[in-house]
Formats: sequence, structure tokens, C-alpha cells
Amino acid sequence: MKLPVSFEQFKKSPVTAIAFVLIIVVGYLYIDNKTMHSKQLGEHKERIEKLEDDELRLEEKLDKMNEKLLECLGLNQ
Repeated sequence: MKLPVSFEQFKKSPVTAIAFVLIIVVGYLYIDNKTMHSKQLGEHKERIEKLEDDELRLEEKLDKMNEKLLECLGLNQ
């Protein structure tokens, strides 16, 4: 594998060579972070959808239980 900066270039201008390498590293980290964020976002969307479905199902059960309770108490006429 050939390095982006040769040793001769590094000897002549170490600050420039290090800056160049740092730009490459920061670019890689930015892209990696963006990819991980997109992956996590997709996973969270799936989880939120599942939780919303569970919430609707539980709300329906609660409504049925409330209706039965009102019938038992004789308040639902």
C-alpha cells in the first residue's frame, strides 16, 4: 500500500504532510459517523413503529376493560 505522503515530502514539510493526513482522517470519520447515524436511525424507526402498534393494541384493551367496568358498575346506560 502506498502512503499518500512520501517520507521525502514529510521531511521537507512535516506540518503540511500532517495536515493532509488529518484531512483524510477527519473525512473518513465524518463518513463513518454519517453511516452509523443512518443505520441507527433506521433501527430506531422500526422500534418506534413497533411501540406505536403496541400502544394502539393496549389502548384498545383498556377501552374494552373500561366498558366492562362501567357495565359492572351500572354506569353505562
